Amino acid sequence: MIKCKPERNPRQVMMIMVCCVAAFIIVAAAACIVNAYKWFFELLLLLTTVAGVYVAYRFSMTEMEYEAGDGTFKVYKTVGRKRTVACSLDLSTAITLLPKNEFTAKQKNRELPYVNTRFNFNQNIRCPASYVYLCEFNGKKVAVEFEPNGIFVNSMLEEIENSKNDGGEAE
Repeated sequence: MIKCKPERNPRQVMMIMVCCVAAFIIVAAAACIVNAYKWFFELLLLLTTVAGVYVAYRFSMTEMEYEAGDGTFKVYKTVGRKRTVACSLDLSTAITLLPKNEFTAKQKNRELPYVNTRFNFNQNIRCPASYVYLCEFNGKKVAVEFEPNGIFVNSMLEEIENSKNDGGEAE
């Protein structure tokens, strides 16, 4: 069983927070100054506040941890002291594990099946080392985007191969 916890990019989190606060201040000033469309700016202020809270919660307070072993791939989400299993998938149903840019290119060329559901378990907003795990779950294709390190990717590929071989011998 191998675990991987991606590193948070503190500069990115700080830039996101600064942008959210700046957007809030600009929209709040516009709501105070412009009387003709005050309702519009108040609605925009509400949307900016909700988006800022979501971004702060998702990308600065939430930590992800990935685990592969015993034929399963699990994603743990930690917020404060609360740790929950956000995703648990069987590795024997894996279709592929690719870097995100390769996955996107193959999907555009229709080399991969249609994906019914997508999950993003990246800890950072734009991660250049992001991977996509494509598998079948309840008869549907599921894509899970996450940001592992190289050691975890190699280990997960071995686990996928082992669980497919074990599943093939049982039949």
